[in-house]
Amino acid sequence: MAVPVSLQDIKDAMEFQSNEMSSYLNVVTGEVVTISDEAFRAAEAGEDEDPLTGETLERARAVLAGTDYIALPDRFEIDEYHMMERFAESVPDDDMSKQLLAALRGRGAFRYFKDTAARLGQLEHWWEFRDQSFEEIAVAWCDQNKIKYFRP
Repeated sequence: MAVPVSLQDIKDAMEFQSNEMSSYLNVVTGEVVTISDEAFRAAEAGEDEDPLTGETLERARAVLAGTDYIALPDRFEIDEYHMMERFAESVPDDDMSKQLLAALRGRGAFRYFKDTAARLGQLEHWWEFRDQSFEEIAVAWCDQNKIKYFRP
């Protein structure tokens, strides 16, 4: 790796990912990029521009070439649902813990969990826990991939 990468850039990219967006680190420049599945499809089809943004597909082609880019942990590796379970189990008040765990059942679990955390006065604690969890995942990923990083 030529330059250390900002741990905050890695965390931000991991949080921004979705079913349709993936993030990568350029191991030469330290740049973190997020690319849509649509851009990858367009690059593979030989198109010149991303159909959604109109931007060139150079980065998507470079990622597909597989030389300078490595994938950041995706949303399945991050597993925010499990993160919420760990938070709920860490709450010292047993009743609050049970309410938070119950909020994770059924449809709309992510929203219901956050609403429940807010109602219980735990939302700020959840955001701190989540931020720390993302940082731990980012640090572990950097260490595993022998990537030097810095905290801005």
